[in-house]
Amino acid sequence: MKNIAIFVSGEGHATERVVKLFNEGNRVHTVLVVMDESSTDLPERLKEEDVTLLHVTEEDWKSHTQEIASLLKEKDVKLLVLDNFDLVIPDEIMETTAGEFIRVTSYEQAPREVVAALEAELRKPVEEIKTEENETEPDPTPESEWADALKIQFTPPKVPSTPPEIPAPEVSFNNPNFQENRNRNFEFSPFKEKREDTANEPMPSTYLIWSILVTIFCCFIPGIIAIIFSSMVSSKYYIGDIDGSRRASRQAEIWIIVSVVLGVLAATLYIPFMLIG
Repeated sequence: MKNIAIFVSGEGHATERVVKLFNEGNRVHTVLVVMDESSTDLPERLKEEDVTLLHVTEEDWKSHTQEIASLLKEKDVKLLVLDNFDLVIPDEIMETTAGEFIRVTSYEQAPREVVAALEAELRKPVEEIKTEENETEPDPTPESEWADALKIQFTPPKVPSTPPEIPAPEVSFNNPNFQENRNRNFEFSPFKEKREDTANEPMPSTYLIWSILVTIFCCFIPGIIAIIFSSMVSSKYYIGDIDGSRRASRQAEIWIIVSVVLGVLAATLYIPFMLIG
């Protein structure tokens, strides 16, 4: 379980969606939502959710810095999410998440951006992963969940290399670069470059619906293989593996065609046998 905190200004529709979507699962949980005075009805919309709400104004923001930092440490927050948040983030708060934060861009993209940020934070060196293999069970992936649902064996791919460490940003009240970035509406997220690359490269087609249909109506085994490759398209895309996503999409398309062809051949041979019989 990875805990996140959200700092929000305004109506907070993206915040509401992230809280209600992730808090129903067992992988990501929103434990703290900090709102400014512009978030008037957000507490009412989140009153049924298991999340701590903190309402602060711009005047007393600095006086709450230590309180918020303590809450982040206490709740073991791994990622700070900014939803149109207009106030300056002090160093004490940023240090609690080791500089890991992201600014969500819209209601539709917010869950994907949070997942992409956490996937980047979860990448570890091969040696560290091997050390923890016998200690903790890895979180389920879309591929393993599909394999469990279809009752087939799935072996997760090995980590190919050690990713570079993401530098923590320097955030300060007196830093002129920070004030300039604040005026530009916080467009300096360490994940910005990755999101721009993903936005410029649309996700290949998953063919998931077609995979399910050919599994049911055509040929079962090639259909299952097509479903597995279909589920790999989005997971590879959101961790930045665009080439792998394209390959998975192409493989899904190939196995769909194979399933259709085998299904047509089977039907073609079955009808004459029925007529003869």
